[in-house]
Amino acid sequence: MKIAWYGTATLSLESGHTKLFLDPFRRMSKKLAPLDPGRFSSHDALLLTHGHFDHVTGVPAVLAENPDLPIRCTKTPYESLLSMGVPEKNLRLISPGDTFTVGDFAVRVHAGKHIAFDLKYILSVVPKCAVMFPRAFKLLGLIKALPENDETVAFEISAEGKTVFLMGSFGVRDLAAYPKSPDLFVFPYSGNSGIRELSADFLREVRPKAVLFDHFDDSFPPLTKRMKVEAFCGHVNSLYPDMKLIVPEEGVYYTI
Repeated sequence: MKIAWYGTATLSLESGHTKLFLDPFRRMSKKLAPLDPGRFSSHDALLLTHGHFDHVTGVPAVLAENPDLPIRCTKTPYESLLSMGVPEKNLRLISPGDTFTVGDFAVRVHAGKHIAFDLKYILSVVPKCAVMFPRAFKLLGLIKALPENDETVAFEISAEGKTVFLMGSFGVRDLAAYPKSPDLFVFPYSGNSGIRELSADFLREVRPKAVLFDHFDDSFPPLTKRMKVEAFCGHVNSLYPDMKLIVPEEGVYYTI
C-alpha cells in the first residue's frame, strides 16, 4: 500500500488495482500550484472526512474527469454536494461505526471531531485578513455556506496487512476506540497554536509506527498560514525516536 499527499487534506491511497482518495479542494493561493483533478480520473472511490470548503470544493471538478465516481460522506456534505450540483447517484451516506470495502481496501468509519480554533491562532491571521479583506470575506462566506455540523469522521483503512488511521481534522472524541499502533497515522497539523500539547496524549496512547502530516500548508490565505511542522517533528523525535515522521512533498508516493 502507498499514499500520496496533494495539498491541504487531499490524499491518494493505492493497493493492488484499487485507488481511493480523500477531501479534494480548490486551492486559493497563487503561490502554490492548483490541485489537478485529472490525477483522480482513474480512482475507484472518494471519501470525505467532513463538509468544510477546504475538503469538498474540488469535488465537481473531479467528477468532470471521473463522472461515475462513488463518494462516501456524512449527511451534511451529502446535502452540500447536492446543492453544488453533484448527482445523487454518486453519493453514498456513511456514519461512525460503518464498515465497507473498496476493491482491495477495507474501511471503518470512526467518530472524529473538528479542531477548535484558538484565540492565538485567530489573532495570528488577523493582520493578513486586514490586508486581504475581500478574499477573507469570500472565504468566511464559504465557511458559512459549507458547514461541518459536528460531523467530522476519521477513517481506518486497511490493505496488504497494513493499517492507516486518517483524520480530517485533529479532534479526539471521548471514549472513541481508535486503532492502536497503526502502521501510519495521517495527522492534520493545523488550526490551533497549541496542537503540540493537544496531540500529546493521543500520540502516547495510539503510538503509531509512522506519522504523515497534512493540512499544514497555506492554501487559503489569509485565513491559513504555513504551520511549523518541522519543529513539531523535532519534539516528537525526542519522545519517540522509533516513530517515523514524514513531512510529505506534494504528489510523491510513500510506501506504508
